[in-house]
Amino acid sequence: MSKSATQNYVRVAKDEYRELKKLKKSFGAFLEYFEYLRDIKGARDDTKAKRTISQEKLFKELGV
Repeated sequence: MSKSATQNYVRVAKDEYRELKKLKKSFGAFLEYFEYLRDIKGARDDTKAKRTISQEKLFKELGV
């Protein structure tokens, strides 16, 4: 059985494409905000429990 190269394309109007890009950008911003809130909640929980974070986690958060 030979494999043939197939191309899967879907035509989308320019205005629809622009709307999809805006939606993707907005949804991405929402996900970033949600992750930010989750990180804050985790930090607050750690503070309430008087836990310390590991150096590895700290360095990872700082980007070192």
